[in-house]
Amino acid sequence: MIKKYSDFLNENLEFILESNVVYSDSFRKAMTKINHPMAKAILGVENNDLTVQANYLDIEFSKNDTISFTPDRKAQEILGDTKEVVKFTGSGGGWLKHKDSNSKLFTQLGYTFEEGSEPYKPESRDLGEVVAKVTSETSGKVYAWVKFKDQSGNEVGEGVYNVEKIRVVDERIKKIWSSNRQEVKVGRAMRALLKAAGAEFADKDFEAFVNLYKATIDKMNDKFSYIEVVRGSDIAHWYDNENYFQKSGTLGSSCMAQAPESWLEVYTANPEVGLVIYKSMDDTEKIIGRSLLWKLRDGKEYLDRIYTVNDSDIQLFRDYAKENGWYYKEHNNSSDSNQAIAPDGSRVSLDLTVNLTDASMDNFPYLDTLKYFNPVRKTISNNDTGGCYFLEDTGGDYVRPCDNCGGSGRIECGDCDGDGEVECNSCNGSGEVDCNSCDGDGKVECDNCSGSGEVEDGESCGDCDGEGKVNCTDCGGTGKEQCSNCDGDEREECGNCSGRGQVDCYDC
Repeated sequence: MIKKYSDFLNENLEFILESNVVYSDSFRKAMTKINHPMAKAILGVENNDLTVQANYLDIEFSKNDTISFTPDRKAQEILGDTKEVVKFTGSGGGWLKHKDSNSKLFTQLGYTFEEGSEPYKPESRDLGEVVAKVTSETSGKVYAWVKFKDQSGNEVGEGVYNVEKIRVVDERIKKIWSSNRQEVKVGRAMRALLKAAGAEFADKDFEAFVNLYKATIDKMNDKFSYIEVVRGSDIAHWYDNENYFQKSGTLGSSCMAQAPESWLEVYTANPEVGLVIYKSMDDTEKIIGRSLLWKLRDGKEYLDRIYTVNDSDIQLFRDYAKENGWYYKEHNNSSDSNQAIAPDGSRVSLDLTVNLTDASMDNFPYLDTLKYFNPVRKTISNNDTGGCYFLEDTGGDYVRPCDNCGGSGRIECGDCDGDGEVECNSCNGSGEVDCNSCDGDGKVECDNCSGSGEVEDGESCGDCDGEGKVNCTDCGGTGKEQCSNCDGDEREECGNCSGRGQVDCYDC
């Protein structure tokens, strides 16, 4: 039985100010599949400013009569959060070492460290929260104290980083869809939403709508039934973009979407290669996603880069891989990395080598991961084992990898030996330079006697003991001050490679 609207409000749905109504892609798609006036009305409400409490609506696949939402009050809190979230973009440097020469900056930031410890060297996928910032009085560079967390939200380390090496990211929208989520029956939620929009429907309409919604979710929930593995000539059929439901997303922009069948023989002629396809629910003669499936020489099955119309379907392929005991590529890109995610969710390194049945091909597709084809050994791999064809040509051809850089196009910088830093030129690696006030002498002219060493009546000056000079206050009499170029770190960014540790290969 559907409770009346006032009961709905009393059960943790306290109204606040008007907000923009937002749906997830899945919720919106479900509404488009329901042939009922209420579904059309609900679609018409999206992006309207209404006085609602339940916002950011999404379907709940595990319960066909339930939707999830984020309380609008909480969503507005998240959107109003001014915390600066960053990712580290440097390599081989960009942080201040835990040294006494940096203590002044650390004190200004309120940052403390244990003796002998090292600052955290963040990975590119770590998210950090900026605690405080300070500008160096000597170099003018801005430094930030950042606390980093891993993808699970666990704190992994902290340090002080040059702001030129960090990039601000906005995680607020992602947080809205992943935190503070609550559930409510779809009929009750839609009754409140439509009432706020001024749309009136009879009870029988709500009952019919809920039944249609449940049937739609049951159908959408069986997405795996639209996925299958094809081999042989079928691979060429599904590579052809005439068989794509939409020519958009990474699927539509794939460089092999119109490749001649002869270029795909390394797939079609070898049973060790399969293609995982995801058929459209709207037209099962078309696909909205595909990914190569390789049987490795150690027996494991490996799901390569995933191409889809919708980015959200990438996770569906990964879930399907887990369901079938396959490994899948850790990062969905065109790198030749051997890092993968195992069926149990752990991160592993694989031997990405496939023993081929047929190695008599003359033309080849562009390969994302297994880029090296050895016609003698009849293997294809992510590593060059010698005498390999490098399969990164979009015209059906192949190239021999450069002997100098292995085909990467980059080699180790000779100036910094790949470190990204060199000895500071300004201080010759000492971290200190002559004091500007005393020119490195450690002494300056005594103000009391103007450097004569005497005061009235020839009396010896008490301030300088008759020497005419006193210790320089700027350097404490040491004659040295912190090098402004390296902030006392003794090393500076390599100018030859801009701190990257690598330069363009001069052979290729």
